[in-house]
Amino acid sequence: MTNTSDALQQDLCGAYSRLLDRRRRRRRLVRMASLASVGALLLAGAGLGAGALLGWPAPEHVQKEIAAVDQGLPPDLRLNPDVVHARAVASTGKSTMYSATLRGGGHCTEIVTADSRGRGATCTTKSQYSSRAIEVTVPFDEEVSTTSPVVLAGRVNASGASTLELRYADEALDSIPFGEDQFFIFDVPSEHLEIAHSGELVLTARDAQGSVVGQETIPADWDDPPAPDTEAPLYVSTRSDESDFTKVYGIEGHVGAPGAAGLELAFSDGERVSIPIQSDGSYEYALPPDRIDDFMEPQTLRALDSDGEAVASTLVAAVAYWRGAER
Repeated sequence: MTNTSDALQQDLCGAYSRLLDRRRRRRRLVRMASLASVGALLLAGAGLGAGALLGWPAPEHVQKEIAAVDQGLPPDLRLNPDVVHARAVASTGKSTMYSATLRGGGHCTEIVTADSRGRGATCTTKSQYSSRAIEVTVPFDEEVSTTSPVVLAGRVNASGASTLELRYADEALDSIPFGEDQFFIFDVPSEHLEIAHSGELVLTARDAQGSVVGQETIPADWDDPPAPDTEAPLYVSTRSDESDFTKVYGIEGHVGAPGAAGLELAFSDGERVSIPIQSDGSYEYALPPDRIDDFMEPQTLRALDSDGEAVASTLVAAVAYWRGAER
């Protein structure tokens, strides 16, 4: 009896030990499963964070630069970008594009590159979308080399676009991801910088089926230094006050047309003003007070030969006029 009882006790003790062991294993599994769930939540949170990286407010200097697009313009020509709510719409980590919406539709954007510099605001109205399937800006400095950074930024306005690619002159391709609302910004990789500086760049937007819905070509000379004013047949620059770009206080420039002996500023009301050309081809003319408001309508400047025949001509207008024409 004793032997049977001892055997039964041993069996019960063994069974109980096995039960405790199973319970301990289950608790470990539950804890591991809980940890795995937390890890999944952390990964999901990281994914959500990556998707929410954009949209932070534009810094003050960006807001000011975007607001400056209306500086000196009359109320009827202002775009009134919503700079208070300007936000990041595309970013590479090194370069960021900020956008402010326009009251009538469209946007003004500002690119901030790796050196934290704003590279100048550009604006596109809603009515311009149809003529710009892909709008793109490529900021650069006057002093560039084949290793200088190249940044492309803009927006694909073509409907149905799902991908954007950049093709270099050597046929190499880079895929450009979209930010918010089909805005994009892209830092050209170092291995493509030399060809990007020396050849044309082609942006192609495609739909989900791979069909082309928009294309834009940036010419090979995009970063060449501007031609000197002296090479133009007739170059003119206006003097204005930045507080009111409807006014023109004077004009100056250079005449390069062969045979030019003098200048004539022809107003639309019929008045003609003679302007002498200096020996080096330069000229300047201060407008009388009663004429500074006449340049919201283009006036004509002509270079004349010794017989009074025009050898070159150009239009002269206020900054506000040209900006209004662009808009």
